[in-house]
Amino acid sequence: MRHLPRAWCAAAITTAAMAAPATVSAQSGHNLERPEHWKVRYDGADEAAERNFVVMRPGWHVYAGPGGLIWDPGSFASGNYAVKSTVYLFPEGDPERSRSTRVDTPFGLFLGGRDLEGKAPAYISFQIDNAGRFRIARHTGDEVQNLVPWTGSDAVAVLADPATSPAENVLEVDVRGEQTIFYIGGEVVAELPSTDLSLDGLIGLSAGEGLSLHITEIAIGPNRRDV
Repeated sequence: MRHLPRAWCAAAITTAAMAAPATVSAQSGHNLERPEHWKVRYDGADEAAERNFVVMRPGWHVYAGPGGLIWDPGSFASGNYAVKSTVYLFPEGDPERSRSTRVDTPFGLFLGGRDLEGKAPAYISFQIDNAGRFRIARHTGDEVQNLVPWTGSDAVAVLADPATSPAENVLEVDVRGEQTIFYIGGEVVAELPSTDLSLDGLIGLSAGEGLSLHITEIAIGPNRRDV
């Protein structure tokens, strides 16, 4: 596990689309302010709920609050592509740095998002938790279908006991023709048929209730070359 670096440099989001080369745009928004164009959908679609998240270069910080999805409407991909995100889970009970109230809810990426602001949002989640497990699931409205049920993996980094620094996890998904490969920390943890997933759509963060998370990147680009 690496500690979150103190000296931060600018981050970037890479966007990709089918039959088009990847492009890079600088991270937008003022540091320590909420990125105005980002969207949030809270679990249960509770409009009264609120969760604080801000630009914190490199990347973004999501403080404790209700669980839900957070995304940049420009983060869309289709066809063959890869997405990579580095996420730090902060310890519970550190109000100065993390404001975390829990560490036991899941977090990770979602892909193939459609109708996320409608009555029946659809997406695929790739989540981990601090128990050292991962899951891949299809979400359609309130229905959840486990494609890979919660499974223990040594590839998942968890908080030390007692925790004095955040746990770092690198999640990657490589949508490659007929197969989609899921990685944690560079290790393959699952392979699923791409036709069963429908991964054309929005890409963003799935953040569990009460967690404090720092996300240094949500990078979308060409397929991995080491496959």
